[in-house]
Amino acid sequence: MHKITLLLLSLIFPAYLTIAQDFIPSSAAGGRSQLRYFIDQELIYPQSALATQTEGEVRLKYIIDEKGQVESVIFTDKVSPDCDQETLRIFNMLEWNPATRIGLPVVDSGNFSIDFNIKKYNRLCKQRGFTYHLYPFEPTDTSGTIFYYRNLDAAPHPVFTNSKINLAGFIAANLKYPDAAIKQNLSGTVKVGFIVEPHGKISNLTILNSLGAGCNEEAIRIVRLLKWMPGIKDNMAVRTRMSISINFNLESGPDGNFNPTIKSSYGG
Repeated sequence: MHKITLLLLSLIFPAYLTIAQDFIPSSAAGGRSQLRYFIDQELIYPQSALATQTEGEVRLKYIIDEKGQVESVIFTDKVSPDCDQETLRIFNMLEWNPATRIGLPVVDSGNFSIDFNIKKYNRLCKQRGFTYHLYPFEPTDTSGTIFYYRNLDAAPHPVFTNSKINLAGFIAANLKYPDAAIKQNLSGTVKVGFIVEPHGKISNLTILNSLGAGCNEEAIRIVRLLKWMPGIKDNMAVRTRMSISINFNLESGPDGNFNPTIKSSYGG
């Protein structure tokens, strides 16, 4: 009897491990590191909470369906009405990848939180260089609808301090071809998707076409440097889905050495 029980356990346990390992939980677009960066760039500490020195961690519990849509969200810990609302505002800006089990999308739940700490927030503001968002075009659409640039009255476009520079020139001047990619003689295209928000900053940054050897990380760094004029629809600044493709290409020069060349394009 004991031998039969042990045999059954030995058969069931590896199967259980396989199923557990094949489960991938739902995740915000771009993964955990992109989520953390986005929160740091987007968070605005409510003035009412700053005035009263209100601090604490707001926690949400959410359910993501098989299509990556938010099925429900509830507060599990609150701090103040304004801090709670700021947490919900940021959460509602996120796009999600659904959970999968054995490669098939499934419903999943998770937790989302923002820690309101005044000392940390002051350091964050100093690091990022702003305490509130400037809106280059008003009024703004508050529905949260995401548009494709082809359906707008005016598409988003990068804004540069030098009027003589364009996107390709900006990228060529700032991008550093990764040493690992040069050593591997690696060429190819990294495509980065994101949403241009009404305030001109980006959210939901995701690698749509990966290259590796440090090229993905370098493309992300460059895209984060860009400032945008938001898309316009019906005389309102709106959320717009965009993408940028950066072509990393190593060409052999007259000296026989490989010289990196950068090409880029953007669209929806």
